[in-house]
Amino acid sequence: MFSKKSIKEDRFKKENDYTFSSKEICKSFLKEYNKKNKKDYHFVRPGHPDKGEPSCICTDHLNLEISQVYYNKEEAKSVWDFVHLMKKRQKETNINRKNKVKKDFQTDANQLFCDSLNERINSKSSVEYNFSGKIILLVEEGIGFTGKEAVDYFNQQGKNFKNNIFDEIWLMLNLAGHYKIYQIQ
Repeated sequence: MFSKKSIKEDRFKKENDYTFSSKEICKSFLKEYNKKNKKDYHFVRPGHPDKGEPSCICTDHLNLEISQVYYNKEEAKSVWDFVHLMKKRQKETNINRKNKVKKDFQTDANQLFCDSLNERINSKSSVEYNFSGKIILLVEEGIGFTGKEAVDYFNQQGKNFKNNIFDEIWLMLNLAGHYKIYQIQ
């Protein structure tokens, strides 16, 4: 039998989950951001996208727009599982190959990460926001597949975006269960 919940109830639950998730991401980011920059920003309320507001409104006129690096966990997992599989195969075959072959798989995964990150930044940069004060774009990869090597690759040679709106752009990675933030220059 079908559930007695209406479609409207299900949609409302998903909106609440998104708001809760944005709030938790914002709080985690602000904790790291405050430590790194010796600031004292706090989450005030979720933004209202239907009114053109960024994802989170914080103290002292700080606004956060949040985006995900990958569309979903499956996309991230498929990219990084491929890299790990190729590295494992190379070790198991005991073929003496140059490091370049092994490095190519990592470079390909890094480039896919860069493409996805550039796409998210460009997408968010094309939106008109209704805010006052400072606005930060936070691109979050809370899945835990991306490493610091991919971030370094992006900052050195993977950037291909236009930023017309944001005062700062930050990337937040989940590394071994802890969040780390990196500013994208």
